[in-house]
Amino acid sequence: MKQLTLQHGVYLTLTALASVCAVAGAEAQVSRSADIFGASTVSGIIRDADGVPQMGALVEALLPDTTIGASAVTDARGRYHLSLRPGSYRIQATAALFLPAIRDRLQVLRGGRTVVNLTMSTLLAPGGWLPVTRRTTSEPSDDWIWTLRSSASRPILRFEDQGTSSSQRDDEESEGPLAVSSSRQETRRGASGGSVTVKNSQGGFARGGSHNILVLTRVNEDGSGAVVRADLSGTRSPYPVAPSAEVSIGTQRRTPLNGFTRAVLTYSNHPELTAGRGMTGMQGATLRSAQRVDVGDLMRVDAGSVMRESNLGGNALIVEPFLRVSAHGPASLVLAYSMTRSRGTQSLDDLDRVSAPTPVAVMRSGHMRLETGSHHELSAAGQIPGGGIVEVAIYHDAFNNPLIAGVGTLAAADIPAEGLVADPTTETYRVAGRNYSSAGVRASIRQPVTKSMNVGAEVATGQSLKAEHLSNASMTEVLGGLTPSQVYAATAYADGKILHTGTTVRASYRWQPLRALTAVDAYRVGDDGAYLSCSIRQSLGHTRLLPQGLEAVVDVQNLLAQGYQPFLSSDGTTMYLAQTPRSIQAGLSFTF
Repeated sequence: MKQLTLQHGVYLTLTALASVCAVAGAEAQVSRSADIFGASTVSGIIRDADGVPQMGALVEALLPDTTIGASAVTDARGRYHLSLRPGSYRIQATAALFLPAIRDRLQVLRGGRTVVNLTMSTLLAPGGWLPVTRRTTSEPSDDWIWTLRSSASRPILRFEDQGTSSSQRDDEESEGPLAVSSSRQETRRGASGGSVTVKNSQGGFARGGSHNILVLTRVNEDGSGAVVRADLSGTRSPYPVAPSAEVSIGTQRRTPLNGFTRAVLTYSNHPELTAGRGMTGMQGATLRSAQRVDVGDLMRVDAGSVMRESNLGGNALIVEPFLRVSAHGPASLVLAYSMTRSRGTQSLDDLDRVSAPTPVAVMRSGHMRLETGSHHELSAAGQIPGGGIVEVAIYHDAFNNPLIAGVGTLAAADIPAEGLVADPTTETYRVAGRNYSSAGVRASIRQPVTKSMNVGAEVATGQSLKAEHLSNASMTEVLGGLTPSQVYAATAYADGKILHTGTTVRASYRWQPLRALTAVDAYRVGDDGAYLSCSIRQSLGHTRLLPQGLEAVVDVQNLLAQGYQPFLSSDGTTMYLAQTPRSIQAGLSFTF
């Protein structure tokens, strides 16, 4: 034991001496380089994931041909300083037992001073370099998006002008342009905030009329937090009905192995919904919970469940588990297996949507039934030059009581005794189709085109319920004529911020055959993914007349009203089935 202790002490002593010598040598090299190259400098601080400065980390500036332009070793406060010729560099920080921290394509200007702060993660925290599953283009980018994020989701870039923090001003000169890049937030502080939104909606099932939405969030220093969202509708005409209400409460806390647990409970009350004869007013509750665990540096596991309950002339209750396992391979390749019985929920990140979909149930065989099914998927994703992500997946789905959207007011004679829920305030309805299964392949690509804008495309194949012949037929006959068929779907989209305008936009066009009434790869795209859709948020607070945080919000689904399949009811009224009925939401949002 004494020998081991002595050897350990000698090792620490030699390591400290080597670090001091390396720092001195690096400072001498920096001084010589400054005399030769001029005043173009790159400096900063290297920290670990907890914000502790790292002494003895090697920082290198690599040219495009991978040659080393300059290198330095951090001092006792984690600081480094490089003098470089103008050009494009890759700044890389390495240290024992840490994953490398990298800042790509850094442009160094003549006479400029650039601050690059990097964070090195340990082998037990690989979340920062695992590709993130892309959100579907149909998801609304609105006020109910949960703001709680894990450490892997911190901002990676920040650019400032000459105004910067006092600690940075102490280390740098006050003249010349200054760019700041950070791989994490400088501090981890608790924060609270919220938003108030006033909207008017037309055409959305269970979303009609005016809505007042309040969201409150709280994030603690350790990454735990809570969120509350309340949505209360206004009066509706010409169909008089009591206001609808949805309330969501969510919590999150940290767990060992760089993990998180998250739970969201949503209660909904929709007195406007009706089913059959004499059944009015739907109430429901959805409890979603998930836990994330990082296993070493190779694997991430997300597991959880969704419990849905609905009441409309009877009760329906189901529990839907989900699991996602992703493994990191060579060359930024990520292999994943997903299993879920809940549409729209495959991982902990999907709980970011605080408001759960309304648990709509229909009467089948004398009992209330919710739409159920299962989804299994194998996928491979990897990065491509330019920061994009390519993904290929194979999947198998099964659907029980799949709900198909419709538009129009049904005559009393055409209302089936079972299988339908209507919203008279928006003249829309949901009707249960036949059970079917689907298997297919999906390929997608997502590529940044600017610092704040991304474009992408996706192609998928699978089964969909198609309407072959719709004419003078009853609702029961129309549903009986739906058959599963192999179809293709293609999506193109763009999302991000338009610089210098305060505009955030998400626009997509998803094509599939007009007679296809259910989505291809439905567990991924949801119910609102077909044809031309867009969401726009425009900041109004850049003028002196309006307060900061005020935004105009517009959300449109199926703007061109495509894919409508008409048929005549018994009273001669034209009815429609459609995968995505057109809906419009617009209003004002104030964030505080």
